Amino acid sequence: MRPDILTTQNSGRDSLDTSYRLPFEKGSLDKLPASPGVYVVRDAADRIIYVGKAKNLRKRVESYFRKNLSPKTGAMVANARFFSFITAGTEDQALVLESNFIKNYRPHYNIQLVDGKSYPLIELTADPFPILRKTRRVTTGKSRFFGPYPKSGLLNLGLDSLRHAFPVRTCHRTIDPARPTKPCLDFDLGLCLGPCGNRCSQSEYAHVVANLAEFLNGRMRPMLRQLENDMNQASRSQQYERAVRYRDSYLALKSLFERYAVFAPHVRDVDVFAVRRRGQLVAVVRQALREGRLIASTEFVYELRENESVDAVMLADLIVDFYRRFHVQPPQRIAVDVTNGESNIVRDRLRTDLGASVTLASPRTSETARLLAFAAQNAEEKLSSMSRASSTAEQLAVLKAVLDLEHLPVRIEGYDVSNISGKDATVSMVVFVAGKPAKSQYRLFNIRTLDDPNDPAMLAEALARRFARWGDLTFGDPANLVLVDGGLTQLNAVCSARDAAGVDVPVIGIAKKEELLYREHVAEPVRLAHDSAALLLLMAVRDEAHRFGKREFHRLHERSLKHR
Repeated sequence: MRPDILTTQNSGRDSLDTSYRLPFEKGSLDKLPASPGVYVVRDAADRIIYVGKAKNLRKRVESYFRKNLSPKTGAMVANARFFSFITAGTEDQALVLESNFIKNYRPHYNIQLVDGKSYPLIELTADPFPILRKTRRVTTGKSRFFGPYPKSGLLNLGLDSLRHAFPVRTCHRTIDPARPTKPCLDFDLGLCLGPCGNRCSQSEYAHVVANLAEFLNGRMRPMLRQLENDMNQASRSQQYERAVRYRDSYLALKSLFERYAVFAPHVRDVDVFAVRRRGQLVAVVRQALREGRLIASTEFVYELRENESVDAVMLADLIVDFYRRFHVQPPQRIAVDVTNGESNIVRDRLRTDLGASVTLASPRTSETARLLAFAAQNAEEKLSSMSRASSTAEQLAVLKAVLDLEHLPVRIEGYDVSNISGKDATVSMVVFVAGKPAKSQYRLFNIRTLDDPNDPAMLAEALARRFARWGDLTFGDPANLVLVDGGLTQLNAVCSARDAAGVDVPVIGIAKKEELLYREHVAEPVRLAHDSAALLLLMAVRDEAHRFGKREFHRLHERSLKHR
């Protein structure tokens, strides 16, 4: 990958150096390569207003100089003055770059998710003996992804049944047929074919993996018939161990298959998309039907800019964004509620980005209309639930105003120090998203360089490590606000670490007793009423960081005492 945007750690307002840039005009097209990459558009004030990815950079940027642009695209082009680009080896790499840039810089004309919520997926790796695992992170490469699924707990139950039906490994052993090892307990339990111990051939393992992929793509009935045929054939050939394995797979798969209720028996494989708007919020619901059964339903909420409308171009953007975000294969038919005039626009965009075989299901048929109505009802319910959470939105709006923040603090990271006279010191990190704790994203930093009690230095060390991985998706989305337990001394120490890392995020300190809020470069603290809901939210973040830190500190401290 050759970067054509020069990046530095300390390059001003954003971490993309502005020394290499081209005027946003037709004459600059000759300098663009016909290869995959990401382009970054800036306005007259040198702010990043749009980030896009392209299979062919030259063709993609050239499209902005044509006529008949959508209102949103036309507004972006009218405000564009410069652009830069990064070439990527593959379109997958360009996709990851685009996603990271959008999350870091939140450009004005890019679609923005409100909750930043991640969803679990099933991944089959590209190893010679592929690994089956659950993930929330879509990576580049040849891995295959299936989903997304609405709840991790339900996915875990499904994986247990899948492993009985398709005994694919979940370990990360290096498998060398020339050096077999003893299979683990999963082999004895029938959850793995044991390729590490040469208990199966690569072709036999690949056959099971192919069947698993077919099932995850919704081909349930053919898999049941095939397993039943394989079982009977193995039995007739007196390969009884193999017949028993096929029988166990058949029973496990049949049990999993029966969990999905028949939702639309006469409908072929289709993904149904419904979009509903309320104010500046847009709810998108995608429901995947395979062989008439509803196998997945996922919801997203986006925030529109002022004067932005949900037209056919926006609708196509939302659908394409879904498949890009989760790297899943679309079915041949996609149902969306559009008029005759809009359908051509949506269809052409989907075929360009998702493949020429994609077609739109007609919303005029009674069955498709029923599916669209059901998905639309789910979208309305999602918006209603967001409205019921308006008190949280009000709290965040108050914090944005009183702390003079650029963005709503939807994602807040809170930090606290725990130690006994400097020994076994840890810094806890908790995450609140839309006013609620996201416990799966909590982290603990062990202090490595200090043995004496020094809260500001310990916070600075831990936050320096956090800021060094600010764009790392394993931590979730970057925070809109960092909260530290302490006053100006702790605040200044953390701000120094942030500035050294070149990260752009507001930091505030909350001091106990009077619950004063300290901002950088402002000597006078912010005083909110003690019954203020906004203050109570920040106190909840601080108290949760303290609780989590104390619990983990005592656990680690007890362990260290046992080994002394």
